[in-house]
Amino acid sequence: MSILEKLKAEVERFQNKPFLKAAMAVCALCAQADGKVSLSERYRVDALLGALEDLRIYDPRKAIELLNDYLYSLTTDHERAVGVLRGKIGRYAGNAKAARTLLRIAYLVVTADGEIAPAEQRVFDSLTALLSADPKAVLTPLLDEMAAARPT
Repeated sequence: MSILEKLKAEVERFQNKPFLKAAMAVCALCAQADGKVSLSERYRVDALLGALEDLRIYDPRKAIELLNDYLYSLTTDHERAVGVLRGKIGRYAGNAKAARTLLRIAYLVVTADGEIAPAEQRVFDSLTALLSADPKAVLTPLLDEMAAARPT
């Protein structure tokens, strides 16, 4: 890798760091919504880190450290942490593409362990409102893709 390519990668990481923080904030709020973070939710976050192009430029360990920090803050000072995390997410309210991606991340985390608990649904709904998004516009294409991918 040339120095120019390394510099380009560093600039991308720097420019996308707020999105990484917002994505990990979404994961933390959704995973913690029902009071416990399940193993399937953890696995889903790991899978998302490998699948999303905007997040692949980061070391997954650093993203998981960020997630762990957010989860810890939710257990030690919940109300303050929720406000801080919602602030990281809310900055994407005017960006339809980023908002859609963040809500898809939220949906995948809240569905990781099967049924969506009422508390998880409330968090998802609050994120949808925070991002000024129409949940049907976000989820309908996602659900259609998931249905098409299922073996028949």
